[in-house]
Amino acid sequence: MAALACSRLLKELSKEEEDTDSSEEMLALADEYELRAIGVFTECYRKDEERAQKLLIRVSEAWGKTTCLKLALEAKHMKFVSHGGVQAFLTKVWWGQLCVDNGLWQVMLCMLVFPLLFTGLVSFREKRLQSDRSARVRAFFSAPVVIFHLNILSYFAFLWLFAHVLMVDFQASPSWRECIIYCWLFSLVCEETRQLFYNPNGFGLLKMASLYFSDFWNKLDVGAILLFIAGLTCRLIPATLYPGRIILSLDFIMFCLRLMHIFTVSKTLGPKIIIVKRMMKDVFFFLFLLAVWVVSFGVAKQAILIHNENRVDWIFRGVVYHSYLTMFGQIPAYIDGVNFDPEHCSPNGTDPYKPKCPESDTTLHEPAFPEWLTVILLCLYLLFTNILLLNLLIAMFNYTFQQVQEHTDQIWKFQRHDLIEEYHGRPPAPPPLILLNHLQLLVRRVILKIPPKRHKQLKNKLEKNEEAALLSWEIYLKENYLQNQQYQLKRRPEQRVQDIGNKVDTMVELLDVDRMKRSGSLEQRLASLEEQMAQTARALHWIVRALRDGGLGSEADAPAPAPQKAPEEQDLAPGSRQKVEDGDDLYHVNARHLLYPSCPVTRFPVPDEKVPWETEFVIYDPPFYTAERKDKAIVDPVGSSLELLSKISYNTVDGLVDRRSFHGPYTVCDGLPLNPMGRTGLRGCGSLSCFGPNHALHPVVTRWRRNQDGAICRKSIKKVLEVLVVKHLWSEDWALPGGSREPGETLPRKLKRILRQEFWPSFESLLKQGVEVYRGYVDDPRNTDNAWIETVAISVHFQDQNDVELKRLNSHLYSCDPKVSFRWQVVDRCIPLYANHKTILQKAAALFEAYY
Repeated sequence: MAALACSRLLKELSKEEEDTDSSEEMLALADEYELRAIGVFTECYRKDEERAQKLLIRVSEAWGKTTCLKLALEAKHMKFVSHGGVQAFLTKVWWGQLCVDNGLWQVMLCMLVFPLLFTGLVSFREKRLQSDRSARVRAFFSAPVVIFHLNILSYFAFLWLFAHVLMVDFQASPSWRECIIYCWLFSLVCEETRQLFYNPNGFGLLKMASLYFSDFWNKLDVGAILLFIAGLTCRLIPATLYPGRIILSLDFIMFCLRLMHIFTVSKTLGPKIIIVKRMMKDVFFFLFLLAVWVVSFGVAKQAILIHNENRVDWIFRGVVYHSYLTMFGQIPAYIDGVNFDPEHCSPNGTDPYKPKCPESDTTLHEPAFPEWLTVILLCLYLLFTNILLLNLLIAMFNYTFQQVQEHTDQIWKFQRHDLIEEYHGRPPAPPPLILLNHLQLLVRRVILKIPPKRHKQLKNKLEKNEEAALLSWEIYLKENYLQNQQYQLKRRPEQRVQDIGNKVDTMVELLDVDRMKRSGSLEQRLASLEEQMAQTARALHWIVRALRDGGLGSEADAPAPAPQKAPEEQDLAPGSRQKVEDGDDLYHVNARHLLYPSCPVTRFPVPDEKVPWETEFVIYDPPFYTAERKDKAIVDPVGSSLELLSKISYNTVDGLVDRRSFHGPYTVCDGLPLNPMGRTGLRGCGSLSCFGPNHALHPVVTRWRRNQDGAICRKSIKKVLEVLVVKHLWSEDWALPGGSREPGETLPRKLKRILRQEFWPSFESLLKQGVEVYRGYVDDPRNTDNAWIETVAISVHFQDQNDVELKRLNSHLYSCDPKVSFRWQVVDRCIPLYANHKTILQKAAALFEAYY
């Protein structure tokens, strides 16, 4: 939904942007967001069609109580709406409770011959409808496809009756057929009124009126109804009977044009209607160019041929009408003077049925106007209108046709939604029987005050738990889609070439740096060597001189050896300059799951970069939740009251509760401690016992895995361990035995559930002899911003299979709770373990150098 919303925002912003380049960039980015939305929806639809269709109609409070489908329609995302999953949903809505496999001829036959419904000619999606006859009838006649075809038959009957009255049965007083037309039209008026005032979402009258009149077909309906009312008013007045019939005849044309809306359901004719509408816009702008030539030629021709024509109707004929007909070959006979006949015109313009004669010589009975000039004007006029302008119009039509024809399938799939939505919310009965439905609605709304119901199939408000689960599923598939996109991007040849280029550049830089270091070191060594050679030369010179003089010479004269100058920078071994730093722990993941365990509370979403408290998160507003427990004496108070929370002492031993953290002192803000690992999306104590750290104990009980002859099993040369794990009925993962320690107790309560009471002291002594392998924070789903789990993991290992304590442990393992099970599990990195128990188990395996 976020991608669709961003795409719509960018499209709206592009309309306001004056810079063409910026507007094109916004539109390109909007298309990219639309493709991302299509990709995520495709991923969801492949996994689960029903859930994907729920995402289409889920009402989102964050986006103004709208739906994905509504956003796509408002932004005119034809690619998204034409997606196979969206079209499958619309087809499902179109057929109602009928199976989409039914043939149209079967539906039409059942409409015309009602009893065929009980023969099984048409099938339904729900099996219960096959046996319940009344429910079958309601399901059949409430299906939008049936309502649509019933309205088509009704509308054709209305037009046939209307035409019959206009041409055959138009009397001075209305006949019974004409009265049926009035009743029929009244039902249409009632239906249009219902559509105008139907407001289940509480948008208000002005908003609903704006939405209603934004549809072209609604404007045409209102225009046809108003024109019919005007014609009916004139028809009922005897003096204006004939004008009333003329108005009603024109109104019949408008009602016939309304038939084009019916064709939108056809895959062949639907796009053609779009072509016609766009060509009408082309013709509208073309008329401005045509009017320049028609008026200029008509005025010039009229002024040259006719002298002082006072009759307005004949002026209009000469200027506009005759000029327009000239384009289609009806050239005036007198324009060139050849076929001039005074009998076909009125010399003074007194005859209302004849045009005024052109300028002529009364004595010679010949035209006096310049024929050569009018002929030239006629040729130029025909050249520009017939050849230039008309061909320009044909080219515009051809361009519009090609544009629509390329996207015929998308346009048809997009525009069929409006028709499906209209007939999905329309009463089942066709006009004029629809008046019965309107009467029922009037009683329900006005008298019984029953509010209107939303269309559940086109807009669905989910429960919080269901919505949270659906969103979590969508987020998971979204991450899969993005990972696949990144993987596909890396596999593209262009991306591979770019990556190789980046690696080559990095290697070249490293080689340059290494060459500079080596060359500098070599220069220093050469300089030191030259200095040593100079000292050696001076020493040899002194020896030669001393031998030559015949004496040994004195020590003061002997040159002192030059100190050997070491290079300023020695070559370092590869990797000696690298700093070994401990890797930072990843942010907790389980503690940020949207659904809190065993309760309907939903966490506030926290992205990875907003987990640390040091990072500013302005909109962070997590809910507060503290579960009520039976043992209230050993838990902290419920609620966020400062008076109750002020009695708690943090970072110390508070009575029986140790509130010190293994990670050092933690921050306390507004009387509540803050989780040292960062935000979790939930405040309060949750289902934990106390605020701050809740200390736990997890024994890691292990033994060597042995084969049938008693030898220790090995894998990859290393020995294989077995660990004691437990599993709760409500959990899908195995876990290490142990859990939170209640104040004053040594062993966790969960551990006691699988050990007999007589073995408790022996197990405590085993823990004292064990080795601590971990001490710190546990990434647990029950953690909150103010309460978290910290554990101490102690390894208890049995080296020998004949160990007495191991045999006693196996004999005393007993589950007093049927919801808890236990077993010895082979240690492997693939076993599903709860929270971060895998990390603890890995440390225990490393302690014994065992396989993991």
